[in-house]
Amino acid sequence: MAHINRDIGADDPIYQALEKAAEKEGVQLTKRLFEDISEGIRSRGKAKLTPTQAKKIVVGAAEQFERASVDPFEAVGIVTAQSIGEPGTQMTMRTFHYAGVATVNVTQGLPRIIEIVDARKTPNTPTMNIYVEELDQKGKPLAANEVAVQKLAASLETTTTQDIADIDVEVAQRYITLKLRNSHLKLKNMSGAEVRDKLSRALRLFIAVDDGSEAKPKSLKIIPGVSKEDDLKDISDNPPTYTELLQLEEKIKSLRLKGVKDIARANVQKNNEGEFYISTIGSNLSKVSDFAGVDRSRTYTNNIMEIHDYLGIEAARQAIINEMILTLEGARLDVDVRHLLMVADVMTSEGEVRAIGRHGVSGTKHSILARAAFEVTVNHLLQAGIIGERDNLTGVAENIIVGQPIALGTGSVELFYIPESE
Repeated sequence: MAHINRDIGADDPIYQALEKAAEKEGVQLTKRLFEDISEGIRSRGKAKLTPTQAKKIVVGAAEQFERASVDPFEAVGIVTAQSIGEPGTQMTMRTFHYAGVATVNVTQGLPRIIEIVDARKTPNTPTMNIYVEELDQKGKPLAANEVAVQKLAASLETTTTQDIADIDVEVAQRYITLKLRNSHLKLKNMSGAEVRDKLSRALRLFIAVDDGSEAKPKSLKIIPGVSKEDDLKDISDNPPTYTELLQLEEKIKSLRLKGVKDIARANVQKNNEGEFYISTIGSNLSKVSDFAGVDRSRTYTNNIMEIHDYLGIEAARQAIINEMILTLEGARLDVDVRHLLMVADVMTSEGEVRAIGRHGVSGTKHSILARAAFEVTVNHLLQAGIIGERDNLTGVAENIIVGQPIALGTGSVELFYIPESE
């Protein structure tokens, strides 16, 4: 509960004055609303409120809250579709440059909105913001220590064999040589002996030291099919094939020696409060959260499906809202947050994240005619006819198709005028 209310300033005198006034007036407002009002008052340079001022604000907020509520039977879905669809026509097919990385652009604008509502398993450019705890396990500062955060970033970033060695294939002699690059090993906080050990365990082959010592190898030699040193005696009688050599080369190139799967890059950034955090290209929320020093309550990914798998449907719903707000704000478009709440609610109402399309929300509507009106018309009508499905005509699309009033607005009530007989 403390994590949920961590942004609520309940000890703030303005917040307390508003809460007291609301209790006295019998007005029910959420904690988040109290905090938003308090923040607005503080931004105007006020440090406290008198009981009269607090009462006036609370009563006014309650009136506005009631006015903002929709009327019964209002077509909120259609209003939402229009309110997102119209600004969506002004959105551009654009990407923005990712800070600190020369070759990476993060998907924004219309392509990102499409990714969200399509409930894509993996976004085009998955990213994470990994925040660290204020103190480490020994009680020393962590969030303000750039070197410590750099070390954490290095341990998160995926390190492949290609990142720390030059790979040479000797086709005639049928072996592969890895020339280790010391500067890259230092950067990744690894040693030659560690690389040799990890290669040996992953490939289940004997890794010979071609140059340097056992403790500090400079070059490593790998022969296909040689799993122990004694196998070298039989190599002349039974040499490896060219195909085995090429297969081994591909395996070595893609081998992950260190780091978290799918985290391609990890860059240390500094926020306005002087706190260091890690921005990544690639995402793996569950694995990153296992690392010591990572602040799980603030670490965030733009991969909605990962959030759903790790934190559940409520977190996924909030992630959909957050991502849509960020994308629309990035395009400088103003859409009321309640429309985004509606989309998120519809996508997550069944306990899983569903796409707004024929493979998700639209394809699972109860009405046959509504499903048929969306896509693959013949298939839906044929299937419904075969199994004898019944359409009760309770929604909008199906009533428009058959030409009768919809059960919304004035069509939601049955009102008859019976004139008096003269």
